[in-house]
Amino acid sequence: MTNVDTARTGKATAIAAELERRAVKLARLEWTQYTTGFDFGVNQAERRYTAVLKDKGNYRAVLGLLERGLRPLDRRRAGIMALHFKPFHLSPKLNRLDDRIRAKQTELSKVLNGHRSSINGREVRATEIARILRSSPDRALRRKAFLARAQVNEPLVEAGFLELIKLRREFAGLYGARDFVNYKLEMDELSPRVFERWEEQAAGLRVAYRKIASTLGRRFLGDERVKPWDSAFLGASLAPQLNAPVDMSGSYEALRGLFLSLGFDLDRHNITYDIFPRRHKSEWGYNFTIERGRDTRVLANVEGRYQETGVLLHETGHAVHSFALDPEDVMLNMGVSGIVTEGVANLFGGFQLHRAFYRGFFRGEMAGADAAFARLRKYQRASAFTAMAGILFDQELYRHDLGSLDDVNQLYWQVDRKILGEEPYADQPAWGYRIHHTTHPVYLHNYFLGDLTNEMLKRVFCKRHRVGDVMERPKEFGDFVRKEVMKPSGRWPFLELFERISGEPFSLKWLKNE
Repeated sequence: MTNVDTARTGKATAIAAELERRAVKLARLEWTQYTTGFDFGVNQAERRYTAVLKDKGNYRAVLGLLERGLRPLDRRRAGIMALHFKPFHLSPKLNRLDDRIRAKQTELSKVLNGHRSSINGREVRATEIARILRSSPDRALRRKAFLARAQVNEPLVEAGFLELIKLRREFAGLYGARDFVNYKLEMDELSPRVFERWEEQAAGLRVAYRKIASTLGRRFLGDERVKPWDSAFLGASLAPQLNAPVDMSGSYEALRGLFLSLGFDLDRHNITYDIFPRRHKSEWGYNFTIERGRDTRVLANVEGRYQETGVLLHETGHAVHSFALDPEDVMLNMGVSGIVTEGVANLFGGFQLHRAFYRGFFRGEMAGADAAFARLRKYQRASAFTAMAGILFDQELYRHDLGSLDDVNQLYWQVDRKILGEEPYADQPAWGYRIHHTTHPVYLHNYFLGDLTNEMLKRVFCKRHRVGDVMERPKEFGDFVRKEVMKPSGRWPFLELFERISGEPFSLKWLKNE
C-alpha cells in the first residue's frame, strides 16, 4: 500500500492516476506497433496523454501543492509532477513543437522498424549481422556486415531525421535551456557536470584498452589494428561459448532459475515474452513497462546462440524492477532515473558471464567456460570506455548546425577522433541503426553510467558482507538490490541515490580495477 498523504495530495494524486491510465493505453499501442508494425493510433494516444499535462487547472493544482506544508517524500512527489508539467506551460508554440516532435519520432521509428539491411544483394536481419560479426573468420565479410548497418542512414535522413534534430533544438531554445542536451538532463535531474573532462579521461582509459586490444588483434586477427567489425569477433574468440547453440524455447526456465536464486520469482509476475524475429517487428530489444508493478512485456530477437541470453537477462531485469515498485505511487514512479533502470537491467544482464547462470548451459565444461568468460570480462572492462564516443555523438547532434547526411557523418568522425583516437573506418559510419538517436535522444549515457553504478553496488555489497562475489550470498544480494536500489529508485535523483548507497559522490573511478 502506498504511503502518499492523499489528504494533502488528493488532487495531484488523481491527476497522476489519470496520466497513468492514458500512459497504459499508449504503451499498449506502442507494443503493438513495435511487435507487428501496425499503428492503431500511437500519435492520437500521445496527444491524449499530453492533454493532461497541458491542462492549466492541473498545473495550478500541482504548483499549489508545492506551496503547502508537505512531508519530504510528498514534496518530492509534487516536485516530480511539476517537472513533468513545466515544459507544457511556457508557451503555446512550445506545445505545438512538442506535438510535431512526437509525430516525427513515430514516423521515423516506423522507418527504422521496417528497414532491413542487405549484404551482397541479400536481405539480412539484424540478428544475422550480429552472428556474422561474432562468428565469421572472414574479416572482409565482417566488414560488409558491420557497414550494412549504415544503409539506414540515408533513408532516415530523407524521412526527416535532421528536421527532428532541428525541432528539438528549437524546443530547447524556447524552453530556455542552453541546448537540448541540457534540457534533457534537467528533465532527468542529472547535472551536466557528470560529462565534464570526458575527453581527458578517455585518453587515459584508451591506453589500457589499446594495449589489450593490440595483443588480441595480433593473436586472433594477425593485425594489431582492431576495427569496429572485429570487436564482437574478438569477444567470441576469447569465449567461444558465446556462439554455442541454445534452445531458446526453454530460455524461460534458465531465466527463472537465476532470478529465483536472487529472490525474484518470475512466476509471480505478469511478464510477456516475444523473443523470436519476424518481418515488421522491431529488431531491437526492449522492455515495455505497460503498467508498473502489474504488466510488463519483453521484446527480443533471438535465433539460438548463448550470446542472445544477455538481452533476455537485461530486459527481464527491467521487468523485476518494475514489479518492485508500488503501482499506486504513480508520482514517485515518474521520478525513477533512466540510469537506475538501465543499471539494474545491466546488472542482471551481466550474469550472462557468471557461472551462476552459465553453468546451466555448459555442465561438464565448466573449467573451460570459467577461464573463457574471465578473459572476456577483462576485455569488456577495458573496452567499456569506448561507449563514451557514442554518448557524446548523441549529445553533439544538438550542438551543431547539421544540414546534410555528410554533416552528421563528419560530426561522428570528429567525436571518434577525440574519444577513441581513431580515423574514419569507411566512407560512412554506422549510426542511424541505433534507434535511440531517433526515439530516445540523450539517453545512451544511462547504460554506461548504469554499468558504473553496478560496479559500485557489487563492491559495496561485498565489502559489507565480507565476500568476494555477490553470489556467495545471492538471496542477500537480491534483497540489497530490491530494498536499496529498486524500491527507493524514485525517492531521490540519481546522484543523491548513488551517494546514499556508496557513501561518496559519483565518479568515473568505478571504471578502473580496484
